[in-house]
Amino acid sequence: MKSKKLATFLIIPLVLVVSTGYFYTGKSNEVSAQSLVTAAADKAATNSKIEYIKETLSDGSYTIRIRDRENLTEVTEEYRNDKLHSKIIIEDKGKKITSIGRDIETGKLVGRTWTMPENLSAENEKLLEVSLLEKQKEELQSQDWTIIESSSRSLSNESDLTQVVSEDEIHKEVVTIDDNTGLPIKREIFVKDKAGNITGSLSSTQEYKYLDSTPNKIQSLTSDEEVDIQEIAAPIVEDKVLGG
Repeated sequence: MKSKKLATFLIIPLVLVVSTGYFYTGKSNEVSAQSLVTAAADKAATNSKIEYIKETLSDGSYTIRIRDRENLTEVTEEYRNDKLHSKIIIEDKGKKITSIGRDIETGKLVGRTWTMPENLSAENEKLLEVSLLEKQKEELQSQDWTIIESSSRSLSNESDLTQVVSEDEIHKEVVTIDDNTGLPIKREIFVKDKAGNITGSLSSTQEYKYLDSTPNKIQSLTSDEEVDIQEIAAPIVEDKVLGG
């Protein structure tokens, strides 16, 4: 039987996939908008333990990530052309991992599932208790920002927005912040050449919210498509947490 090849096949345990965004570490000599960001973030306090992040890129592809900090589970889905491209499910407090991706040759979904060693699943359990949304706010608050524009939308159902910028020799990052939550809704990162000219950009629209429960569609393996799931040994080189 011909071996199956995945276009995207996530096999990395949670201890290695806790990146929270595109933020780079930059310093600015401009006036800081940090106090505004901090004040807005304080408004977003909630008792909900289920966090939802959706990031949509300029090509229309998008990723949905839902972390349930009460039941200690997480689901990440990537969609291309509105079709599920890959999915990783972390359950049983970080112990059970299921990874699904599309076979390059057939286009069908195939997957693998495995059980993490106890010490690594214990690390995953700790990480699943961490708030993704609070991490986003911390990253915003850790940078110096210059306010570009504030727009009050008090007469409409839309949130007030503030646009801020942070810039160094090689990057310029423009972020639109929802003042009611303190969270970014759009990021644009511009790359500069040695002369300081902008040579490229990457933009994404983001949605952050708290949920009362995990949607049934997310909880299912692959929505309407069938998938062949194989049980395998945990694909790790060493039974230890990597540094870094």
